[in-house]
Amino acid sequence: MKIKQALSLISLIFMCLSCNELLDSPLPKVEFTKVDATAVGARANANTFVIDDKAYVLLGRLAHGSANNGTDCWQFDATSNTWTEKAKFPGKPRVGAISEVVDGLAYVGFGFNYQKDVYDTDTTILDDFWQYNPNADQWIKRASFPTHSNNSKPPLNACSSFSYKHYIYIVGLTNEKQYFNEVWRYDTQADTWNRVKDFPGDNRQGGVACTDGEKFYFGTGYHTFCRNDWWQYFPESDTWKERKSIPGKGRVNAVAFALKGRYFVATGRNVGGTLTDNYTHSDILEYDPVKDKWYKRAEFAGGKVENALAFTLHSSVYMGFGENNDFILNQLWKFEP
Repeated sequence: MKIKQALSLISLIFMCLSCNELLDSPLPKVEFTKVDATAVGARANANTFVIDDKAYVLLGRLAHGSANNGTDCWQFDATSNTWTEKAKFPGKPRVGAISEVVDGLAYVGFGFNYQKDVYDTDTTILDDFWQYNPNADQWIKRASFPTHSNNSKPPLNACSSFSYKHYIYIVGLTNEKQYFNEVWRYDTQADTWNRVKDFPGDNRQGGVACTDGEKFYFGTGYHTFCRNDWWQYFPESDTWKERKSIPGKGRVNAVAFALKGRYFVATGRNVGGTLTDNYTHSDILEYDPVKDKWYKRAEFAGGKVENALAFTLHSSVYMGFGENNDFILNQLWKFEP
């Protein structure tokens, strides 16, 4: 009887391990091409958005281990592979901001004023929100995040965001002392913020969200330990459904992007309790929503990084910048997954 129980336990463990294994992709090998980003300079934890086939890179930390943040904003033209500096972001320098595009206008805000270099004052985590018009190359201040009832310090560092119709959603709220499962929605037409249904998963910061306008996903992040869960959001019903977790021990400060009905999570850091459990990733993983499975697509040509950024133009992905254990990086790579 004991032998049968042991065999059953071994079989159950094997099934649990295999059901969340990382599969090899049946698609061809990914090829990377280096893109010159010298003009932009090295930066980590920056922001990016795409409007009218032009990509923009802005904000971020410009020097490793220091409080040197940028407010510069750069436009990338993939046709000519050129960078043009645009109007500077008018708010305070910051990292961990959000950026979304609705109706041809960009919305950028929140994050952490790293120049303060501490989390202990109410001025370090920022609640301001700005709109950028690329045609006029102009920034306009919009409604700030409402005063939070549970704490005077806004829980807006390292949140995740996505847009749907004329709304922008934020999830993964924290002020570094408290974590919240709240989800807030900004109405770009009314210039108002409203709370919607809470996220049903664990509270966290530093997660990732991605959408192609049809499906909406959120996952990863950190609170006590790194998370590897993956959730789908349904904005019409304001509901969530948990999907297949990302294989592995989880990660924070990763990137996520969607391209033509395909969804990806890449790079980031696993934070553990020992030196061997604290490491950066270089993998690019693809989530198949039909089969609810994860595939290994490639190892990123830029190496093991966290706080990188990624944007898509046409059928290509551009991914880079970020930081490793030693340096903030000035790199950008193009590939077709």
